[in-house]
Amino acid sequence: MDICIRKAEGEKDLSFMLGLGRRLAAVIETGLHEPAEIQAFQDAFSAVNLRNPAAGSLSLIAEDSVGIGHGFLHALPGADGITGRTIGYVALLAVTEEAEGTGVAKRLLASAEDWAREQGYAALSLDVFASNHRGRLFYERNGFATETLRLVKKL
Repeated sequence: MDICIRKAEGEKDLSFMLGLGRRLAAVIETGLHEPAEIQAFQDAFSAVNLRNPAAGSLSLIAEDSVGIGHGFLHALPGADGITGRTIGYVALLAVTEEAEGTGVAKRLLASAEDWAREQGYAALSLDVFASNHRGRLFYERNGFATETLRLVKKL
């Protein structure tokens, strides 16, 4: 698949992200949050990050040679949970069903790693829901290791 990675911009890109956000939310199962809450959070997050991005943040689109989107990524400066130093943080990464297994997610993640290195960050972190088995395996295959586990109890 011939893919170009570019900076995301405009309402067309936001519309694409919102559509993919629904797919991403569908793999999340928690005993605490309803699917509609997860979807609303992701939609709002993508909208803010595209319309009013935080300083130093990154939003990318992976598209083919005719401009069809196949994935997106949001990354921003984050804090290391131990030292407090600023590191890169991948907030959202999603690809279309057709792009699964084609290297699109890997290219988006590699772009985020390049961005983090350019910023002088010593690490890149992310969160992945426990129910997202495919995502967890993808991140592990790309060098990410579990550092903490967040446990939640619904009251």
